Amino acid sequence: MLFGNPIFEIAVYRKSPRELEAEYDTALTKHLRSLEPQYPLIQIDSAKYQGLRFIRNQFWEQHGEPYPYNQAVGWVVLFAMRDQVFAEYYKITEKRLTRNCRRHRVKGQGRCFAIPLAGNETSKQIIAEITEELRLLSAESPFKGRYVDRAAFTRIASYINWRKLIRESSSAVVTS
Repeated sequence: MLFGNPIFEIAVYRKSPRELEAEYDTALTKHLRSLEPQYPLIQIDSAKYQGLRFIRNQFWEQHGEPYPYNQAVGWVVLFAMRDQVFAEYYKITEKRLTRNCRRHRVKGQGRCFAIPLAGNETSKQIIAEITEELRLLSAESPFKGRYVDRAAFTRIASYINWRKLIRESSSAVVTS
């Protein structure tokens, strides 16, 4: 796969940050209750309960540090080629994912969308089309139930001259 030079990579996570935080909080509470049911969890951060802070930190280390990098289950890679922007999807091949997501093999899954360009689109129009395609991915298999993290793309996209990037990416592919 990898047609040409990638211009942006977007992580796909097992769960959204909010869902993952709730999952971790539930697991941590269950873990602490199993150690000593009478620990008052409300005062866990006070100096009086330094041992509990140590146990909590140890829990995070054993069960995978919180979000995001150990929760990645795939990547959407954007490419620019001649008259289109397209995306390929790479995902972890494991059927069953665990909370700590230890090393998993990543395999290319092919194209997940392509945006044909007429050549007269503005950067804002290109950004809007890419953003919409990324939003729509969340409802489709194999992305359904996963979190396609568009935050970095959204933050940086408006600073990029997309027409120039596509033109230069296309010429680099042709001359390579």
